[in-house]
Amino acid sequence: MMKKVFLSFGLMACTAVSLAADAGIDRAFFDRLLRIPCRCGDEPYLLQVVDATKEWLSTRGVFCVVETNDVGRVALYASTTPGRRHDYLFVSHLDVVDGPDSLFQPRYDGDKVFARGACDTKGNAVAICQILANLKASGSKATVGMFLATDEDGGGRGQRTPPMMIERGYLPKRMIIIGDSAGEEPGQLFTAEKGHAHIDLVAHGKGGHSSRPWALDNPVPKLCAGYLKFVETWDPDADLKEKWRTVLSPTMLNGSVAPNVVADEVSMHLSCRYTTMAEYHRAVQVLKETTGLEVRATPGRLPVENKPGDPEIAALLAAMNRDLPGGIREGKMSAATDASYYVGLGYPIVIFAADGGEPHSDREWGSLKSLDDYTLFFTSYLRTR
Repeated sequence: MMKKVFLSFGLMACTAVSLAADAGIDRAFFDRLLRIPCRCGDEPYLLQVVDATKEWLSTRGVFCVVETNDVGRVALYASTTPGRRHDYLFVSHLDVVDGPDSLFQPRYDGDKVFARGACDTKGNAVAICQILANLKASGSKATVGMFLATDEDGGGRGQRTPPMMIERGYLPKRMIIIGDSAGEEPGQLFTAEKGHAHIDLVAHGKGGHSSRPWALDNPVPKLCAGYLKFVETWDPDADLKEKWRTVLSPTMLNGSVAPNVVADEVSMHLSCRYTTMAEYHRAVQVLKETTGLEVRATPGRLPVENKPGDPEIAALLAAMNRDLPGGIREGKMSAATDASYYVGLGYPIVIFAADGGEPHSDREWGSLKSLDDYTLFFTSYLRTR
């Protein structure tokens, strides 16, 4: 058994209060966070979930600070020792996608908890909080920090707290560990992640009243025809079951302001998930060559690519395979996380995810046992590093 010490804040002295082994997640704390409807962009509830998390950490002697950007969005930083640079930096988020109030009333079924944020990603955030508390309670000399964003689930646009935290010097010395949802790909440590580009196909014409098509140059058929030409050309022989490939999914159409009006300009938004920068440039080039339409594109969130044989990643993978129930395998993530903001800074970046499923849906769930397993694993692993 290890001596567990809680360090109080303010002018109170440090007090030894109990003897205890490392703990799994605090289920009451997890339940409390799940019940806060902190949808991305809902500032009062985002402040509430940050305050609740800071309160839980502070009472366990973990150093905490709240940073605010120039538009009022907050981020929570916590660490085993004061300061902005620690050996390892965990990154996760407390905001969730929109959903009805009923999804913020957790439902338990054995090991599973069903709720908005159960796996994306309040569960992983709670696990990281518990890791810091365990390290602090045991008197470990490991220096570990955690950054929790409140703007990750905004659809990839207008997120500003990760760049703010990087600019203000909240960085690791050795490694960045992202905690997020694996979706349908559990049991992996992700060492690569697709980039996420925003691409708009734009068709131009001459609009007017829909009753007089002979006097118009309707851009809608141009848009449809151009997109179909692209579909016929883009990787027609690709194995659709192969997930690690560049995909372009149409998600939004923008056009007329009224049903009886033909617009001068219409557009289709494509969500492009690309494996490398070369693949992004290939996608843009094929769109331009095949559609005959205007292509407005930005690389958006860059892909995560680590150096082959990185020693920090190799050590972590070996320990996970040895110590985690069921082991782990190296994977590549198709979705986007805040890992992309740390690309190019020179640190190895990995993404872990406790077991769960169906994020962003009404059936979202997380595994309590898996959260415990990851909590206890990282506590022990970081103590040895």
